[in-house]
Amino acid sequence: MSKNSLDNLEEKALELLKKYPLCDSCLGRCFAKLGYRFANKERGKAIKTYLVLELDRKIKDHELEDLNEIKEILFNMGKEYSGIFEIYFSNEKFQERTCYICNSEIEEIKEDFFKKALDFLKKRGKVKYVLGVKLSEQLSRLENEFIFSNGLIYYESIRNEIKREVGKMLAKEGYEPCIENPDIDIIYDLGTRSIYTISKKYKTLYLYSRLSRRVPISSWYGKDSLEEEFNGKEILVPFTEPSEVRILDEYPLIISDEDREEIEANGYFMRKIGKIAGREISAIMTAKPEKRIYSVLIYSKEEIGERVLGNIRLLTVEARNFKELKEKLKDIKGEIISMDLIESEGKHKILENKLTL
Repeated sequence: MSKNSLDNLEEKALELLKKYPLCDSCLGRCFAKLGYRFANKERGKAIKTYLVLELDRKIKDHELEDLNEIKEILFNMGKEYSGIFEIYFSNEKFQERTCYICNSEIEEIKEDFFKKALDFLKKRGKVKYVLGVKLSEQLSRLENEFIFSNGLIYYESIRNEIKREVGKMLAKEGYEPCIENPDIDIIYDLGTRSIYTISKKYKTLYLYSRLSRRVPISSWYGKDSLEEEFNGKEILVPFTEPSEVRILDEYPLIISDEDREEIEANGYFMRKIGKIAGREISAIMTAKPEKRIYSVLIYSKEEIGERVLGNIRLLTVEARNFKELKEKLKDIKGEIISMDLIESEGKHKILENKLTL
């Protein structure tokens, strides 16, 4: 590597550490496409070690006129690299900061994913699988903005790092991932710290409405449920509403080993869209409504909404989800009679339309 190239890498690393606290893995991932067979954590540690040595040299050679220039860099490197700080700023306390990207949790995340995937594989027996990671919307947006705003051409996504490292850990336990022809995807949801699986076999996408109240989809939530209709068949539900809310719009539902064109059961009305697999299933499972519109019938003496009869009033409320709906209703004086989901908007509608065509 030329001196000029080395300077560019050093300058970019310093530029990042001036602005962001970064753990070893997240700094190393900024340069993941440089070098071979290094873990990102090793890259980050090597870069930080070099920078500490170089900063110390510049101080000793009187190339830094103001030592305060390096404070933020040292804080953002982390406590492990605080030795130089303790020498030159002995009267000050070192500031410990969490990583801007992973909140200093990436090693904990890998270990959690590994344990849960290993437990699943031990119970399931030998199965061909690949790993997947579902990022939260916040982390996905933060990472994309971080890459774009800093011009990181050698960056690797945190999703890829987690999949690769956990795959290596599982392989050591005798469970090698199968990239060529897997039976299932084992997906780790970073938002909920849980895993779910997606079979690579075809499943059927249905759109459903629910006209009955108090009938949940899963038997986990009640004795009477939609699940009873399907005799143990796998049902995947990307999102839904609490059982007390009727669903008058159409929501997606994925069922294995089912091919009926229309299904009516326990107040649910379902129409078949078609067979889906792999990426289509993953896309549907990660698409959530961006806006939901609820119709709420309420008994209240306040002059609110549309009067239906006497003190019975009808409100139309827009919310991102049921939790936000409840928050918007909490200050209204009156008694809620019923709640219905009447409309939703978001990526799920676009995907449904594409799969319908």
